[in-house]
Amino acid sequence: MQNSPILKIMDLAMRQDPRPFSRLVRGKPVAKGREAVAALAGKGHPDGTLPLLQAALYLCFDCFDEAHQIAQDYEGITGNWLHAIAHRREPDASNSKYWYRRVHAPDKVLGKIGREALELLRKSPEKELEPLAKKMGKTGAWEPEAFVDLCDQFREKDPHSSAYKILAALQEVEWKGMAEFILSEPT
Repeated sequence: MQNSPILKIMDLAMRQDPRPFSRLVRGKPVAKGREAVAALAGKGHPDGTLPLLQAALYLCFDCFDEAHQIAQDYEGITGNWLHAIAHRREPDASNSKYWYRRVHAPDKVLGKIGREALELLRKSPEKELEPLAKKMGKTGAWEPEAFVDLCDQFREKDPHSSAYKILAALQEVEWKGMAEFILSEPT
């Protein structure tokens, strides 16, 4: 199977208004996205990543139940990571952090996400987000548990504030890093 149907669905997700991760909590599932992702089933993928890609795409369309079900079926880096993101957006911060502790993604992946996140934080410095920036500056990697804490702190605050928008953008940075990992690594 070629990745072109997947790329079309990713494009559909990123053209949504509002963008998929513009909120720190999940919203109402997007029916058109759910249908597009479900249509990928049964097309097969030589390395077995299709269900994991589907779960990642379901997250983009706020299809929590579908993403969560797939995450439960896949123990390992990606299944745990999908589980962590789903619960962060549910919102269930403690459950999300539990799953993040089980992810163990490669340092190069977490480093890349961390560098992109840190660049975003430095472009728009917000006092409330300094602890995350300092922690990532020390470790040189993405710090998902600290991110969960900030999302939990801000989810009820003004979604138009600069800090909230940065956290929302960081969700997308992490999601893209995870999606790239899924596309580059066999299960």
